[in-house]
Amino acid sequence: MAKQQTSQQQQMDDERNRREQDAERNKDFGDRAVEARLPDDPRAMAPRDAIGRPSTGEPV
Repeated sequence: MAKQQTSQQQQMDDERNRREQDAERNKDFGDRAVEARLPDDPRAMAPRDAIGRPSTGEPV
């Protein structure tokens, strides 16, 4: 009985690892680009107006 539980646990672990690897392989270019940016990267922030507030696109 213990061997069967160990075997089932191993199968579940293998399946979880396989799903994680598939998810990593299936990431698209946008997902990778977002992860590559650091928090202080200006491309990771909303555009700012001349005063320094997040811009809505309307002139100040």
